[in-house]
Amino acid sequence: MKIEMIPLNKLVSSPANMRKTGAASGIDELAASIAAHGLLQNLQVRPGPHGRFEVVAGARRLSALKRLAKAKTIAKDAAVACHVLDEANAAEISLAENIMRLPVHPADQYEAFKALADEGKGPEEIAARFGCSPAVIQQRLKLAGVSPSLIEAYRNDEMDLDQLMAFAVSDDHATQEKLWAELPEWNRHSSTIRRLLTQAHVEAHDRRARFVGIDVYVAAGGYVLRDLFEPEHEGYLTDPVLLDRLVAQKLEREAKALRAEGWKWVEIVAEFDYRQIGAAARVYPERTEPNAEQQAEIDRLTEAYEALVAEHGDEPPKAVLAEIETLSDQIDALGAGAVVWDPQDIARAGTIVGIGHAGRAMVERGLLRHEDEAVGEQSPTTDSRPSAAGARHRKDGPAQLADRLVEDLTAHRTAALRVALGGNSEIALTAIVHAFALSLFYQYGAASCLAMRVECTELRGSAEGIEESAAVTALATRREAWKRRLPEAAEDLWTWLLYQETAVRVDLLAHCAGCAVDAVHRPHERADSGRFGHTDQLAAALGLDMAQWWQPTVTSYLGRISKARILEAVAEGVSREAAENLKKLKKDALVARAEERLAGSGWLPAILRSPVLL
Repeated sequence: MKIEMIPLNKLVSSPANMRKTGAASGIDELAASIAAHGLLQNLQVRPGPHGRFEVVAGARRLSALKRLAKAKTIAKDAAVACHVLDEANAAEISLAENIMRLPVHPADQYEAFKALADEGKGPEEIAARFGCSPAVIQQRLKLAGVSPSLIEAYRNDEMDLDQLMAFAVSDDHATQEKLWAELPEWNRHSSTIRRLLTQAHVEAHDRRARFVGIDVYVAAGGYVLRDLFEPEHEGYLTDPVLLDRLVAQKLEREAKALRAEGWKWVEIVAEFDYRQIGAAARVYPERTEPNAEQQAEIDRLTEAYEALVAEHGDEPPKAVLAEIETLSDQIDALGAGAVVWDPQDIARAGTIVGIGHAGRAMVERGLLRHEDEAVGEQSPTTDSRPSAAGARHRKDGPAQLADRLVEDLTAHRTAALRVALGGNSEIALTAIVHAFALSLFYQYGAASCLAMRVECTELRGSAEGIEESAAVTALATRREAWKRRLPEAAEDLWTWLLYQETAVRVDLLAHCAGCAVDAVHRPHERADSGRFGHTDQLAAALGLDMAQWWQPTVTSYLGRISKARILEAVAEGVSREAAENLKKLKKDALVARAEERLAGSGWLPAILRSPVLL
């Protein structure tokens, strides 16, 4: 072998080099590697005209060297070790070098990066040596930390990269290995692995985490696990015991202040059940009217508020919107007046404190238990309502709404359930098996809300404009994604399915199940139908939160109910003070203000709330 040191500026690419595709890819990374480690493989060259040498094999290395020279990392005439070919076929040499080169297995790369890290080199230093970002190095080091036996399974093609990345969410090798061994092959999807490895943790968007605050949790010694392969995810709180203790401490502080007010009883609840609260009997406070000075200030603020709304319309700039909201809060605060509770009511009623929507502390005062109502005569401020058990499926209960509105709202719930079920393969499988078992083993009794002929019932007739809703749009996007994956001809579908991974078939099954949901309550249907009972079961199992899919607007709800119901909604979703402040407004003004106040509150009418089922 004839090795010569040839100046870089005398080397040119050769037309005999067989690599034409991808020759320009990864040059930055290669240049970084050469700068850090030197040229690890000589160039194959042959003499060319005008005293130059043509690079027969090594075009990418030549490009990387020239890029380093341009950046003045090396000299333009730096000596480069080259193997000078004789009369051999240059194209054959180029072909042999490129074909016989065996690419490094990704697992070998992960372990090589880990060895560098073990030597004390940080992600930034390793990234600089190989021309990639520190984030990429961190991901590969995380993969290298997976159990060696699972990495070996990946080497042997018994596991794919998505599965390996899912295992990287845990650092416990024993747990990783046990899970892989126990999962049946049909259920080894990456999402299943990730869910099972994190099921003992609490997601950062959980209402308990939002109530306490991630900073408070971390300051108390808690750890937040981040999934490097799902950067959009907020992470997992790994110490639920600590989190629950912090929740209990914060709720206890709230309860202590309420006990000091003198209430007969104070109850702490983990989650605020608006349906249960709304069905309870209660007493209400008296409110003092604003004095003349306060009323003058309210009039001035209202005039300023209305002027800004008239000038900027429905979509004001952020700065103006902030000013409008500040004015609204000031008007509410002044208009609410002072709250005065009757001492006798305080002595016989109680209050509940818990975690409401968006992780906020919620307090409801003046609630009456059965034994509270029995003490003496009810005061004029007492409001007796039916129990929660009877309110859900009785048309004469407190949830009494127009039949057309019930159909509209349940159509939106159906659309949201379709999206939620279509994204949860395990619950979808359970729902389908449930429907089949009912028809096979039970002649009478419970019913399923899934139409097992997989008919996607049209919703446009039940809710005007629903085709533009977030849920229907999301469902259409998912449908289009499946259409792109499925074969064009129907006769090819069976063969296509036979050759798919079980996870693909299960995910397609979930999508089909989601499309089959029909939870629309139409005017001719009985409210106590078993289909609606199963709808509640399904919504609870999916953890459906309709606040993500539906908002109380003038068109969707507020413009279609009475003033009393609007004020009740504002009292539940914002505060009783806010509702009292709106009481004197005419219907049109009330509807508009209520929409503003409820925006982003997460409030839902009872028919859209998912019950907590034991």
